[in-house]
Amino acid sequence: MVLFINLLTVFGVGRERFSLYYFIIYKLEREKNYSKPAIQALWANLGIFLSFLAFGKGSTLVGVLVLAVGDAFAGLVGIRYGRTRIGNKSLEGSLAFFLSTFLVLSPFVGMMKAFWISLVCALVEALPLRLDDNFTIPLTASFLYKVLSS
Repeated sequence: MVLFINLLTVFGVGRERFSLYYFIIYKLEREKNYSKPAIQALWANLGIFLSFLAFGKGSTLVGVLVLAVGDAFAGLVGIRYGRTRIGNKSLEGSLAFFLSTFLVLSPFVGMMKAFWISLVCALVEALPLRLDDNFTIPLTASFLYKVLSS
């Protein structure tokens, strides 16, 4: 249902009828995404859904946690303090991604798993991939947790 509503939003279905909903979406959206509002939420929802199908609930929870914490801190630190550019990202944002996810994951998955998941996901987030990092991060984190827990 979430994916369906997200798709309707991206394609602007019911924009006139649900004007308050779209008003809120546009207020929360980045300027670069005005042509396709909620597109990054759609990528995140797809990544989380596929993680759940492929790796199960426990691994997906790790993926959601990494996306929520790491991406948020990378954005906040990168926008505010990012000086050293890596493509359209910053080294400072990537370090914030790594550190924040490592600190949050460690109590739940152990320090070694947290280290590797945080490191690999920070690298994936920094890479200039064609796929949105909101899609690749939950998949990568969920996969790594599944592999490292086997």
